[in-house]
Amino acid sequence: MKKVFLFFYHLVDGLIDRILAVIGVVGFAQFPQFIVQYIQRLGGHLDESRITIMQYRRAAEALDLTLEAYVAQHLSAENKVFVSYGEVLREIIRRGQHLEESYLALKEANLFNRFWVFLTNLDGQVFMETCRDFTPGIPTTMEGLCYGLAGLLVVCGLYKAIKGLLSWSGRKIVSLFRRKPARSSRTRYTLPV
Repeated sequence: MKKVFLFFYHLVDGLIDRILAVIGVVGFAQFPQFIVQYIQRLGGHLDESRITIMQYRRAAEALDLTLEAYVAQHLSAENKVFVSYGEVLREIIRRGQHLEESYLALKEANLFNRFWVFLTNLDGQVFMETCRDFTPGIPTTMEGLCYGLAGLLVVCGLYKAIKGLLSWSGRKIVSLFRRKPARSSRTRYTLPV
């Protein structure tokens, strides 16, 4: 009976192991595909931001002002409407700079630091839009292969660790309910050889 149980245990364990390996490889290999779509969307936001800032720059130049002076004029106005408009302009410029920095950092990142650069320069709005419209793909690049291999190692490592932890916990629980042999009150003596 024990052999039948062990056979099915190993069969199910191997099946789960392989399914999780495939999930890890395919899941992690999607990261380069996601990054490509994220960069495209980030670039679109950046282009739109550049167009908007250029329009304000032209408006400032028409008044013989720099963009910074144009914003400062609005912020120092006594009229609350102009001040709030200056704050909006300042935020548009700040966001444009942030988008530019993020875009350049991601474009210059290499295979080994791209994930970290992505996390440190993440734009929440662009990230959510990319998640909403993400289209999975089959990666055919070295980067996709490397992330797939990393997924295999991470998921299989986690599975082995969880399985080991459950096995250890099971042995500890079972040992609590096992009867311990009663100790004899007599002391045993052995003869020296």
